[in-house]
Formats: sequence, structure tokens, C-alpha cells
Amino acid sequence: MSRSFQDASVRKEKLSNQVKALIKQAILDGEYKPGDKLPPEMLLVEQMQVSKVTIREALNELETEGIIEKRRGIYGGSFVAKPSPDKIGLVMNNFYQFSGLSPEELVDFRRMIEPELVAIAVERRSPEDLAAMEANIQEVEAAINSGVPDQAKGIDFHILIANACHNRLTSAIMEALVTVFLDVLSKVPMTLEDARGDLEYNKQFYEFMQKGQKQEAR
Repeated sequence: MSRSFQDASVRKEKLSNQVKALIKQAILDGEYKPGDKLPPEMLLVEQMQVSKVTIREALNELETEGIIEKRRGIYGGSFVAKPSPDKIGLVMNNFYQFSGLSPEELVDFRRMIEPELVAIAVERRSPEDLAAMEANIQEVEAAINSGVPDQAKGIDFHILIANACHNRLTSAIMEALVTVFLDVLSKVPMTLEDARGDLEYNKQFYEFMQKGQKQEAR
């Protein structure tokens, strides 16, 4: 027996979602660029023929998604946000905290993807990339020798590897992953032994990139 849809009602998309989609499209089309201020709420109300509540709901959702940012004061308003990995980091951190992932799984994931990143970086790294890595290693080593390992600086090396791939998505994902690592490490003090082990790990990857050893990196 075929189903009857005679009395079924199709729920229309929320007005705020439609407004949000229109503003998103205007940004994607280049009408508003990062840093640009969107029209005032009352002008949007007039232009789109919807209520102020609907406009505010749409803008709040765009802010939550990281597409716009709201500023207060005389020069305040809604501005197109610059692309940032912060939101990716927030999502990853929430996933880590609420999914029951262990720190060991995080480390395992990083060690699965990092050799491939290094192999790519071997081909794409610039002298500036190598200089930044060398400086990082020296700073981390100096901190270890002083007896106070710098966890954040040691973790930064992994961002430098991603940056050496010269792919913005790779850098954004690694920065997000590092955000989670820093949150985890803040709760577990690093021992000198662990810091030395991480430093040797980083030195090995640096040597591969410096010598152009793509296969060894894998």
C-alpha cells in the first residue's frame, strides 16, 4: 500500500537559516572580505524584510561558526572574521574530552601522519623553514639543559613540520591538534626524560629534512 502524503506538512527552513545562508554567500562571493564590517542590524532587517530577532539569530550562528566576529563600542558591529584554525582546535578538543580518547591515541595519531608530512616537507621546505626548526631545537635543548623543559616550545616543532609542507589545510589541522596536546600536557608535567626523548625524535626528523632523505622519513 502506497503511503499518502495528503495531510503531511513540509517544514519550511527557518528564516534565520535563510538569512545566514545569504550572508555566507555574500562573503563567499567576495562582497565582504575578512575585516569588513557587515551592514547594521536594522539595515539588514529592512533589506531582508525579516524581524530583528531573526537577524540576530542568524548573526549569532555565524559568530558561533567563526565566520563573523562581533565587536562592542563606538566602532563595534559584526565583522567578517579572518580564517583561523582556532575553531578546528575547539572541535577537536571537545571531541577528545567527550569521546574518551586517551593521550596515547593522540600520540599514536600524530606519529601515524607525521612521517608522511616530513616526507612531503623534504621536497617543499625552504631555507627559512629549516632555520626555524633549528632555532626551535636549540631553544628546546637549552630549556632541557636548564632543568626546566619547555613543553609548548617542543610541541611547536610539529607545527613547523606542517608549515614546511606549504599547505594551509595541513598547517591548520596540525595547529588544531597541537591545541589539544597542549591542553593534555598542561595536566601532566613533563619529565626531563620525556623531554629528551621528544627532542631526539624532533632532531631525527630535522636531519631527514636537512639532508633531503624522503624515504628515511617514512
